[in-house]
Amino acid sequence: MTDMLGNMIAAGRIERLPARTPWPLHAALLHLHEEAGRLGLRTLLAFDLVFVPSPEVGRAALGADAAVRALVRAGFLHEVGVGLGAQLQVDDAAVVRGRRQLMRLDPRVVALLQRAGERWAALASTCSKYADSARRSPEARVASGAA
Repeated sequence: MTDMLGNMIAAGRIERLPARTPWPLHAALLHLHEEAGRLGLRTLLAFDLVFVPSPEVGRAALGADAAVRALVRAGFLHEVGVGLGAQLQVDDAAVVRGRRQLMRLDPRVVALLQRAGERWAALASTCSKYADSARRSPEARVASGAA
């Protein structure tokens, strides 16, 4: 799973990911699994994805969160920021190695990983935009002149 996530990051040209919001990853993996099934390419992925119901992300891919932590421990991703603004920054040197690894894979698998990585990046970008826009506190409003 760790290699597949690294390949998705490299193929999808992901630069940053939200550290505290896992649902974009799980949504991208579910889409990857379904698309590979439609195209008959699941055996070429060399990894069988298993999904379980999750109240946090809908359908969670088993091992995905642990694989992200393994990428952080391996130095492929670096933690930056704190709290809800925390992000995982992709290491430039590590992603180059990841792109070299993509050259050894079947082009159809690389295309699947690229689409999944791009979907992950797009969903993560949406999360980051919502986290960046702080809500304003509601102003006191008077509903009637008697109040």
